[in-house]
Amino acid sequence: MRRALALLLIAGLLGAAGPAVAQGPIVAQFWYSFGGKNREVTEAHIKKFNESQSKYRIEGTFQGDYFQALAKIRAAAATKTAPAVFHVIGEAMPQLWQSGLFENLEPYAKGANGTNLEDFLPGQTQHTYFDYLGKPPAPLFALPFFRSTPILYYNAEMLQAKGVKVPTTWDELHDVAGKLTVREGSDVKVYGFEVPVDWWFWYAMLHEAGGSLLTADGKKAAFREKGAEALQFWVDLVNKDKTMKRPPGKDYNAWEVTNTDFLNQRVAMIYTSTAFLNYMTENAKFKFGTAFLPGKAKQAVPTGGTFFVIARDAPAPQKEAGWAFIKWMTDPAQTISLSKATGYMPIRTSAVNSPEMQDFYKQNPNYKTAIDQLRTAQRFPFSPGLIEIQREVIQPNLEAVVLGIKTSAEIMQAAEAKANEILGK
Repeated sequence: MRRALALLLIAGLLGAAGPAVAQGPIVAQFWYSFGGKNREVTEAHIKKFNESQSKYRIEGTFQGDYFQALAKIRAAAATKTAPAVFHVIGEAMPQLWQSGLFENLEPYAKGANGTNLEDFLPGQTQHTYFDYLGKPPAPLFALPFFRSTPILYYNAEMLQAKGVKVPTTWDELHDVAGKLTVREGSDVKVYGFEVPVDWWFWYAMLHEAGGSLLTADGKKAAFREKGAEALQFWVDLVNKDKTMKRPPGKDYNAWEVTNTDFLNQRVAMIYTSTAFLNYMTENAKFKFGTAFLPGKAKQAVPTGGTFFVIARDAPAPQKEAGWAFIKWMTDPAQTISLSKATGYMPIRTSAVNSPEMQDFYKQNPNYKTAIDQLRTAQRFPFSPGLIEIQREVIQPNLEAVVLGIKTSAEIMQAAEAKANEILGK
């Protein structure tokens, strides 16, 4: 009797518990900072990842442009509420790594669910993006996501009409810009050249002039002379020759104006990112080409775009989900898809060499320029002060020279002194 009652009690308890509930996927947040078409492409790939498996679900949230997103990441990190996975510009990474924000990715990359690190393109990875200034490299904490370089875009029809070739040196750029500029009286109807007055392009020209940002040991700034030379080249084109249009606006607003001027055929040549290739291809009503940035002492170009990282303070299951997403997004199939849909470079050698991309490059040679230009890529110093030098020292002062408020030499002398204060902290 007692045994029967016990069995009935157990059955009742099991019945009350109901059927077993299936455990849902591990959810992780991903903050991203691409707008327009690139935002659509990013969201489509998040959706595709979630549909490709059932163990994890990534929830993506748009956080503005690179620098707006960076400010939000810093604020979230201060309260330990940063998303499990996000992407960040390279210049900010030394400071954020030093602050302890990033997870060490080496155990993930080399573990059972690892990835082929040797397949990433030189110039695209953390360790080929940074110069560690004679010190041991930092551990792997970032993998490439959308990666870019500045390139020269030119209106092929305008160059052909004037019988000029694509410039490969500063002197040629000066001469060709003059020949392509169209004036009616005192008005300029078409400018020969335009570039956002921006750190990224200045950094390219600093190295093209034979300079560098810091000394070899990273203890002192070293850009005053060659940085002034690069800046003066712009100043002369804008104010003396009047063949370069200075775009209005700050940061990415200036980039948008530059792109629009090119598409509206108000300018014959521009510097902008390879990231806009798909946008240009879809919207240009004329034949255009792309080329390496013209050089002086040498040809040189920085790389740009962003890197995937995982927040160190995120819960372990979310880190696991974040790594699964990063691994999937950096696999050859995805990097091919992302590149063809945007203009950002593929990040893997196997992707570049694949029959699919080789055929794409034959049909769309403008997309190959940035890949070929990687052989001239210049590294950034792995210094916690790098982002401050960019955002607080160089970027705010470039426009003052072009506007004639101060001379190139004055600006660079003051900037170098301020940079040394930052480095000495």
